[in-house]
Amino acid sequence: MPVRRPAAPAKGAWIRVPGVPHGNGRQLTLGTAVFAPGITATSFVLSLGPSLLSGLLGTTSPIVAGAMAFVMFLAATGVQFAVQKLPRRTILTAGAVSTTLSMVALVTAVHTSSVPVLIASALLAGAGQGMGQLGGLSLLNHSVPAQRLAEANAALNVGGYVPAGLLPVSAGHLSDAIGLTNGATVFAAVLTGLAVAGGLVVLATGRQDHGPVR
Repeated sequence: MPVRRPAAPAKGAWIRVPGVPHGNGRQLTLGTAVFAPGITATSFVLSLGPSLLSGLLGTTSPIVAGAMAFVMFLAATGVQFAVQKLPRRTILTAGAVSTTLSMVALVTAVHTSSVPVLIASALLAGAGQGMGQLGGLSLLNHSVPAQRLAEANAALNVGGYVPAGLLPVSAGHLSDAIGLTNGATVFAAVLTGLAVAGGLVVLATGRQDHGPVR
């Protein structure tokens, strides 16, 4: 990005957690509340999707597993072009709804052994991640000064990738203990709660941060 480097290097700890300027915590919270569940859902599909396909649904083809991941991220990219003219509030709310529906489809897929429903879950997860990412980055771009924007974007990614790493790994260990069906169901229930909470946080905020994407 064409941003000038500071005239003097920043002072402080060599390693520090990225954050946002005072007064921009609300925008970071709103973006993370939707982006984190969305990217956690896609991380689950990437990490445990092949196990679901082979262990529960009887599909061992790596092409199917790879294609499912491909269409998931194709949906994540494509949905950003489709919704970019909508208000940020609408985009974030739709992202939370999409992630919630993804988890409903996941539970349905593992209990009915349906590959098409699992693929639908992946598509919805991708859409949830894409809209959460677009809405979150747009909120920060709209409100954070240019000299702090890179750090703010890093903070959004940290807020998303930490649960995206922890929850699917935890679900994998839980599945070893109670079975893949039950482990996936528990994961879906937890992530549904987080996605619904994120959507409610967005709906509960004022409209000052929810103009069009830019």
